Amino acid sequence: MHRDEYVKRVNRVIDHIRAHRAEELSVESLARVAAFSPFHFHRIFKAIAGENLMEHVQRIRLESAASQLVLRPQADILEIAMDNGFRSASAFARAFKERFAMSATEWRKASQADRNRCEAERKAGEAAPPAEEQGGVMNVTVKNLPAYRVAYLRNIGPYGPGSGIPDLWRRMERWASARDLWTADRLCLGIAHDDPMVTEPSKCRYDAAIVIPAGFDADGGVNVADVPGGKHAVLEFAGGVQQIGPAWGQIYGRWLPESGYQPDDRIGFELYKGVAWDADGSHFRCDICVPIRPL
Repeated sequence: MHRDEYVKRVNRVIDHIRAHRAEELSVESLARVAAFSPFHFHRIFKAIAGENLMEHVQRIRLESAASQLVLRPQADILEIAMDNGFRSASAFARAFKERFAMSATEWRKASQADRNRCEAERKAGEAAPPAEEQGGVMNVTVKNLPAYRVAYLRNIGPYGPGSGIPDLWRRMERWASARDLWTADRLCLGIAHDDPMVTEPSKCRYDAAIVIPAGFDADGGVNVADVPGGKHAVLEFAGGVQQIGPAWGQIYGRWLPESGYQPDDRIGFELYKGVAWDADGSHFRCDICVPIRPL
């Protein structure tokens, strides 16, 4: 149980780093978030997270920038660098090339070429699966969603089939059931924090979260967080684990470029309403929710 408390505090710091990556992040300030002594915190963080604290900060900033270079093709590279905590173009250029072995401009061009190739294959009928296998991925609507207060458990590792995510949800079900939260009308959020095309699979973060009522005091090793509301592109998805990744990809690759919107810097998630899984566990239903703002 003591280790659960350590994990809970480190996860709180990881969430803080993502939300405040444009700001100055020192060992001292992050130790305060975790309520640990600054003298010991960098050792605690490495023991729990598996990487040095400031290396983690740099990785999150660079991986976020790499994703934004693709998702915000009209944005200036320096603007993206500043949004992710880099104070100069030269510092960003050096760090980006060291991490990805190419410049930010080359990364953006290569990603655009990949998207163009995939779109050409889709139009030619060579790559896209039948519409019924896509879970109706282009039936996207724009909605204003409320903010959610959630309790969550986190898995770090690869996404997709064979991952630790199903077990994570079983743990969440046990925790929530014991506190009378696993009701027929529950709302759950699946939150994939990282882009597996950018982040090393072993470091990808996924949260199994359940919406909790106001004033609820979470315990038992879970974290509590606020998921911002606002304007989202929402896709009603029905399918299996194999289809959910491509559905996310087609929202970003097909719907967004034609929509007049761009991704906003808020958390995207899958929203599960009530009993979302079929009896055999092979198929499920959720809303894929991508935060957006005008282009």
